[in-house]
Amino acid sequence: MSSDSDQRPLKILQVGTQLGVGGITRHIVALTSWLRGRDHRISLAGTPDVWINETTEEAFLPLPTRYVAGEGANLPVRFYHTGRAVWTLRRWLRKNPVDLIHAHESAPALVAHLARTGLNIPLAITYHGSEPERIASFGRIARVCDLVITPSHASARDLAGPGGVAEDRLKVIGLGVKRAPEDLPEEIAALRQDLLGDGNHVIVTIARLMYQKGIDILIDCAREIHETHPGARFVVVGDGPDEAMLHALAREKGVDGYLRFVGRSERPHLYLRAADLFLLTSRWEALPFTIAEAFQAGTPSLATACSGVVELIDETVGVTVPIGDIAAICKGVGRILDDTPGRQAMAEAALVRSREDRFDPDWVHARFEEIYRLLARS
Repeated sequence: MSSDSDQRPLKILQVGTQLGVGGITRHIVALTSWLRGRDHRISLAGTPDVWINETTEEAFLPLPTRYVAGEGANLPVRFYHTGRAVWTLRRWLRKNPVDLIHAHESAPALVAHLARTGLNIPLAITYHGSEPERIASFGRIARVCDLVITPSHASARDLAGPGGVAEDRLKVIGLGVKRAPEDLPEEIAALRQDLLGDGNHVIVTIARLMYQKGIDILIDCAREIHETHPGARFVVVGDGPDEAMLHALAREKGVDGYLRFVGRSERPHLYLRAADLFLLTSRWEALPFTIAEAFQAGTPSLATACSGVVELIDETVGVTVPIGDIAAICKGVGRILDDTPGRQAMAEAALVRSREDRFDPDWVHARFEEIYRLLARS
């Protein structure tokens, strides 16, 4: 039997890098909300941005973790911000004792590890995916943490291999995806007609406009697919640091007549329901939220075979292709668009898959709570 102390509310500090739009911040927000609903006391820290900042969080702790990472430019600047972040966090921890710290990505973990020295606070880190050449450096920081969490088994294998993380310190826990809100059929139909124009198929991508997501690859694919499927219309939902560059690239490649950037949307499911296919051309991922959201919308997916992507998509719900392989992407898109009965079968299978426990926020977040209690007891 569990003692009362085993079930007491925990005091947890969640630390991120830059807390703006994106899957990592979504995960932090959803997990924090669920834990607070279970009476745990959650504090948030990191570099403030639109989703988490001093306005959205009364007791938010600003830390320059963004500049500890690559955005810190040269090493002296990064060392300065590391020292500043460690000093700020250590002072905060002395005034606000916590049962554990959960860092999301390597820069927050480095800061948390240095700040907790001598304070006997357990530290967990989540690996949300990275370019292959960064796995080893991530592993060096992860190895000083008490537990390394990642959302996919493929990522865990990467960390145990090139990352050098001991397998007994690795834990795979998925990402809970909030159930899609309902959309009115007439709204879906109206949006689809607007996106189609004079075309006959809608292909939607939902992603941050940044190098990782391979939107430049998507632009090259759109140009080739247009040769064989002139009625295909491509829609990119999202914004990001490479927005102006990608808009210019689309114009330069001559695809802006059938590839549209619509910016960030608070209703991504509406776009997915209006689409024939969800397309993700990322260079790396761990376990993308957007594929699970496509499942909820009953939309087939084609994605590059990054890490956990292959744990989401099989031939019943879509297609995976090699990273950066434009010919394979184009062939896969054409095959799905040309097979209406097969596409409908994929759509139905995707809806069924969306109801699996591994996508249920309550089920997933309860796994985090279990892990937190184990760490706190340690």
